[in-house]
Amino acid sequence: MTETASPPAEVDTDLWDVVQGVELIDIRVVRWNSELLDYASNSVGKFDPVLDVDFRRDDETMQLRWSFDSTLSSATGQEVATLGLTLVQTFAFTDAIANVELSRELVQRFIAKTAVISIIPFVREAVQTMTVRLGLPAVTLGLVRAGETGPQVFSVRGEQR
Repeated sequence: MTETASPPAEVDTDLWDVVQGVELIDIRVVRWNSELLDYASNSVGKFDPVLDVDFRRDDETMQLRWSFDSTLSSATGQEVATLGLTLVQTFAFTDAIANVELSRELVQRFIAKTAVISIIPFVREAVQTMTVRLGLPAVTLGLVRAGETGPQVFSVRGEQR
């Protein structure tokens, strides 16, 4: 006998149905770029990230295309570097989603509360790798807070900003 999980108390049941009805099957990096703008700089004082997402779906899958772009500046405001990353997440639909109406609003809630959690480790690793390869101190993204669509804090070699 197979048991179906029940949503915890006080949970968005429509969103719960989506979570139960999809499987993450692939995450692909489709763009990875960085550029050092100030060759003399060796510090990062400000990190200005923008994380956007678009989605498309067909009868069997849903793809989320995440675009991450950031400008890194020195403590004095001089632009030091730019970072760019695009990832595509692919989810397959299971039988559990057969009777779920996937409205744009429901997909947006799924993106903000569920899908972002599996994408942030890729973004965090890319930011850290790109900054180090540019000869800058490693920038580490903070945790994603409940209700946020991306990390709100970062650290540079242990200094939280």
